[in-house]
Amino acid sequence: MKNILILGGGFGGLAVANELREALKGEVNITVVDKKQRTEYRPSYLYVMIGYREPEQMTAPLEYLENRGIKYINAEVTKIDAANRTVETTAGKLNYDYLIIALGAETHPEMIKGGPFPSAWELDLALKAREALKSLRKGKVVIAAYDKVYRCPPAPWEAAFLIDYHYSGLGIRKDIEITMVHPYKRPFENYGPLAAKAMERMMQQRNVNWMGLNKDVAIDYVDTQNKILYTTTGEKVPYDVLITVPPHLPPKPVAESDIADQKGWAAVNPPTMRTVKYDDVYAIGDVVAPHLGIGMAGVIAHSYVKYVVNAISSDIKGTYKSSDFRVYATCAFDAGGIGMTGACDFTPQILKTAPLPDCVILPPSSTITIFKEYFEKQYFSWLLGYVPGWSE
Repeated sequence: MKNILILGGGFGGLAVANELREALKGEVNITVVDKKQRTEYRPSYLYVMIGYREPEQMTAPLEYLENRGIKYINAEVTKIDAANRTVETTAGKLNYDYLIIALGAETHPEMIKGGPFPSAWELDLALKAREALKSLRKGKVVIAAYDKVYRCPPAPWEAAFLIDYHYSGLGIRKDIEITMVHPYKRPFENYGPLAAKAMERMMQQRNVNWMGLNKDVAIDYVDTQNKILYTTTGEKVPYDVLITVPPHLPPKPVAESDIADQKGWAAVNPPTMRTVKYDDVYAIGDVVAPHLGIGMAGVIAHSYVKYVVNAISSDIKGTYKSSDFRVYATCAFDAGGIGMTGACDFTPQILKTAPLPDCVILPPSSTITIFKEYFEKQYFSWLLGYVPGWSE
């Protein structure tokens, strides 16, 4: 049987592992490698930040993959040698017939001068953000994105609105000033002018200040002694609590391999998501998003995982399986008390026929927040057959 090796046990790696298992049951050996023992539902980092979730409620053991006939190896990937079809890990060298790279992006909060700072982009930093917010009863909260490349593009706004909701519930919102610092000139401009206008209006309604720099990088450095953030355009932004979106970089094994583009991200050709250099190596998710020119989001990756599955299935079965190439995503956005939904077609952006995705922002509704919470449970149930807190 053919051996399919998947690097990464996040959403992309687990989704493609499960779909390959369904498509090629009994015909292949599937192995998932991840340095963590548990997978995390990252959108819920925001809920951890405001105390609405505990870590054990949004993580699950990767060993449960074994119940589905998928082998799991707890190891760190150290080198990808695609020319020789091998991957070196802390558990030894692994061979493959097909390789799928879903290693995501690595956050580097220490790269912000003066940092690291609390953040909702890693679980440990979300817990630190929680403690910082809990102790603040009057003052300034600043949410600052280092640059434009980070997981879940709408999340900084979601963080701002959840913090607004948090302090409103405590009855002290009038004593809290919330400011966003971002590389974009306008909020949500990456989803088009209509989305930007809608977000500007919502921020005004919720009294969230905006500082858009129109620069690739927003944060110059932070003076922690005086609690002042200095932007790359020279502004001084005082804070009492600073929550940052840290720099995101490609994983070292990818950046140092010959499958990487000039910036270190995996270079692929849509629609199959095969790497440019090797037809037996694929890449999906955050590790390839910057190369495709789209945002890092699991809902986007899920839209094109089927093309990877179809390509490998066609190769193994000797038949052609495909469908029209289209990459789209619907994102549930918790704005605190109410939810929003954005539906975007990213196909023109990926194919370089348009500079922006084609997006529709649906009216706010409290029902969307219920859907977002339900999807967290469905995520674990679908991928691991286990729901934290429900399956014990």
